[in-house]
Amino acid sequence: MVSLENLLLYIPLTALLVMLPGPDFALITRISLSEGRDSGQAAACGVALGIMVHTTAAMLGISALIARSVALFTLLRYAGAAYLCWMGIHALRAGRAVTDAVVRHGGREDGQPPVPGLRRRAFRQGFLTNVLNPKAVVFFLTMLPQFLDPHAALWPQFLELGGIMALFCLGWYLLLAALLHRIRAIFARPAFQAWLHRLTGLIFIGFGLRLVLEKL
Repeated sequence: MVSLENLLLYIPLTALLVMLPGPDFALITRISLSEGRDSGQAAACGVALGIMVHTTAAMLGISALIARSVALFTLLRYAGAAYLCWMGIHALRAGRAVTDAVVRHGGREDGQPPVPGLRRRAFRQGFLTNVLNPKAVVFFLTMLPQFLDPHAALWPQFLELGGIMALFCLGWYLLLAALLHRIRAIFARPAFQAWLHRLTGLIFIGFGLRLVLEKL
């Protein structure tokens, strides 16, 4: 298990990093405002699952293998960038018909039956946005080992630290989705929905291009 001293350093740092804006934050914000709380929270669960995938990969040495291989790391980098750009282009191409459909399905009143298709899609988007992020590979290889005790079993420590981060992400994004849901009715107009899709589309494309151009 991770020592108390390391946990007292790791927990506040993790909380701060989780709350910093990034692709996950942009995705949860867009989905929560356009499709509602249920879809936003489904995306949050996808992000948390993605973190556990990165934790498992780091624990098994897969992340180290990817980081050491220029070909594998470049493949993951371009796959992540391509996915972000694809989501950005998809958002930019959303016309009035798509916007009206989002408002109609996402704007239902509480107590009406949920739309499973939207939640499954949101979960998948949250998962892929996180798991295809090569920065997460670098993060788990550089940050987590600083809080590990090399004289103790490593895999329980990896699971503990990764689980803490996943719980922080899940709690923060569930809360964010709930808060955005409270004000979503104010922004339910088709004009705002169209603007939201265009803005987040540009943001996702920007994240994708930055991922390709910057040195990790």
